[in-house]
Amino acid sequence: MRSALGLTLAVAALMGCGEARAPSGLDADPWLPRTEAELDARIEEARAQARASDRLVLLDFVADWCEDCREVVRLSKRHPARSVIEERYVVVYVEVGRFDRHRAWIERFGIDRIATLVILDPESGERVAQTTLEPITGGQRGLTSAQLAQWYRDPS
Repeated sequence: MRSALGLTLAVAALMGCGEARAPSGLDADPWLPRTEAELDARIEEARAQARASDRLVLLDFVADWCEDCREVVRLSKRHPARSVIEERYVVVYVEVGRFDRHRAWIERFGIDRIATLVILDPESGERVAQTTLEPITGGQRGLTSAQLAQWYRDPS
């Protein structure tokens, strides 16, 4: 009995150890500020993962101060949007700060508002689709995870 309890406690302790891992295809921390080099490397890594798994790359342009971004991230982590993302995309969060970070990526896609989602072809790196969602402050008030999942399924 004592050894079973000890084993249970040891397993429980180990479960809390180690690096936090995001589900397949999801970037671990949406609010993680990255250097330009770190972001470029992460996007290249995502493109390689996407090519290997026959998925697309989803860039999610966010900022920690942005209510719309927080809501899109929250909805993306709920079913059914999460299931569609895990099946079809490798996600990279692009934390733009006050639009003072990652200017080259912002300018490349003409981003002037966030939360903006950009889908990339993993082979060419070219944009396949793009949308800006404002579920708190704009026209998509009341956006649901199911509605977001539908866009992820058919972003045209």
